[in-house]
Parts: sequence; C-alpha cells; structure tokens
Amino acid sequence: MLARSSLPHGSIPSFNLFTAVATGLTLLMKSLIFVRYRAMPAKSYQLETEANGALNLACQRAQPFAAAARAAGTRRVYSGALKRWQAWCAEMHATALPAAPEAVAAYLAELARGGKAVSTITGALAAIKHAHASAGLALDPHSPAIAAVMAGIARCASRPLRRAAALDLETFRTLIARIDGTDVRALRDRALLLIGFFGALRRSELVSLDIGGRSRIDITAAGLILHLTDTKGQAATETLAIPRRQDALCAAAALERYLAATQLRRGPLFRAVNKAGRLGARRLDATSVRHILIARVGAPTFSPHSLRAGFITAAAQAGAPEHLIQRVSRHKSVNVLRGYIRAGEPFATSAAHYL
Repeated sequence: MLARSSLPHGSIPSFNLFTAVATGLTLLMKSLIFVRYRAMPAKSYQLETEANGALNLACQRAQPFAAAARAAGTRRVYSGALKRWQAWCAEMHATALPAAPEAVAAYLAELARGGKAVSTITGALAAIKHAHASAGLALDPHSPAIAAVMAGIARCASRPLRRAAALDLETFRTLIARIDGTDVRALRDRALLLIGFFGALRRSELVSLDIGGRSRIDITAAGLILHLTDTKGQAATETLAIPRRQDALCAAAALERYLAATQLRRGPLFRAVNKAGRLGARRLDATSVRHILIARVGAPTFSPHSLRAGFITAAAQAGAPEHLIQRVSRHKSVNVLRGYIRAGEPFATSAAHYL
C-alpha cells in the first residue's frame, strides 16, 4: 500500500497502478474459475430449486436417479476427457465452461494432430457437450466451426480400427480344459469365462452380476437366464438366455459347481480370491477380468472383449441367423454387430466364390 505522504494532496494513483491491479484481478478471477471447474467431475444433471425446504428434499431424493442416467463406465470416460479439456483450456487461457465453438474445434484439431483416434475425439466432444448440458448451457456440436473440423478429422485422421482378437471356439475349448482344478479360484474362473463367452457379455456386465440382486442370474433346467441392468447400451433391464450344453463348455454346470463350493446365497456373484485361496466379499472389478484371462491364456494375446467377439464370430461361422446373434449380443445396429465378426479366413467369406 502507498504511504499517505507519497502522494500529493488531492492526487490519485497513476493509471499504471490501476491497470496493474485490474489486470491482476482479472487473471486471479480466471484462475479461480479454472481451479473451481477443474475440481468438478463429470457430474450428472443437478436437481436444484430455490423453493421451500420440502421441495428441496424431494429434489435430493431424485438426484440418484439423475446420476444413474449414464452407465458408470461412460461417466469415468467423460471425467477423464473433461480433465484433459480443462487442462488445455487453462494452457490456452480459454474458458472451459461455457466454451466457444471455435475453442472446442481447435481442441479437437489438437487431438487429431496428436494422433488420437476418431472415436477418442468424438468421445471428447460428447463429454464437453455433456458438461455443458449438465450445467444448463448450450453447445451445438453442429455449429459451423465444430462441424467443419470434425468432418475434416473424419476424412484425414481415420485409420483402421484396432479390434480385440476374437477367441475362436477351439481355442476357447482348450483354454477351459486347462482350468482343471477344483479349488475356488479355478471354479470361479471357469464359470466366469464360460458365462462371459456364451453370454457375449461386456466385462462390466460380467462383474456386475449378483445373486438375487437387480443384475442377477437365474439357474433353470434349460440353462441360465441373465437379467442385466445398467448396461452400456440400455438403461432398462435386458434378459438373455444361455442354454445348457452336453459338453465341458456348459456354463450352467460350471456355475452350479462354483456355487456349490462357495455356498454363496446373496451379493456379488464373482468375487476376489485371496492368496490363501479363500473367497472374499469384494466384487471383482472390470480390470480383474483381463488379468484372469491373461493368466489363464498365459500371454496377453486376448482381451476381455475377445470373449464377446469370439462368441459372435463363432455363431456367425456356424451359420446362426444374425437376428439370433443380435438377441444375445444386444447390439442395436446390425452394422455394429457385423463389425464384431472376425473372418478367420477372408477368402472363405468372399462373395466371389458364387460367381
């Protein structure tokens, strides 16, 4: 602070001093905005009201339903994408929320120049749009700046998709035969892999199965009936059936042996096993499926998605109609379903054979 004696009577501080103070306050406010928003995760829509206390309480009770509008995996992807977007905005001294379409377009172009896949860039745009919608703000992804850049990215940055290798039926049969133990870990892994394969399940769906819960599995004389909730493609409960088989690949028989050994009656179906071989109470997470598959295969050749792609491919090669495969895989689009089918021998499926 300037001393009173340093200024002549009636004078005011110089213009440069006021400019410096104003500039400092502006930069401070910008940094506070960035810090405040960076601390915010990819939140769901927030139900808020300025009305009476009873209505506020009702809104709080409704909030869990708003939070469940998107799958947990989608929320995690959006959260990571938003952190990267906010960091870029802080570096560019741009406003992250609300964002100018030109800033969003520039960021998407930056991702493309960095070698990101088109699907990753599209996901980043979806996350930014979701953040705006959750805050009650508008961001039009079809604005000229964003639309033009995205069209250019699709044309220039597209590259062949790196798909998980399909676990073909014979390789899968050999894999299951290797799990010949009767300990809890072996019984769990055999049931988990068989249900994942013949149910064409995503790993998040596989580990979310409960005994008697919302996302549950029922054992019947004909096989298994899976009731899946909060899946990637559908918020409502989806039902699919896995029929019994008369060979070593029967998922129902494997599950029955696992439940008989563990005596599980409620809670998570697939749980962690400690080093002593005892089954714990903690549910397996999605990453655990990958570790189990790699440990059983003996090499990181396949991923958990290989189970899903393997079933779809094996069913298609066996001549199963697409609509029946789609009923199991629960794909909304036949084109997406066809993208999962891996041709083991490309010449065998060529239409040129019919000419």
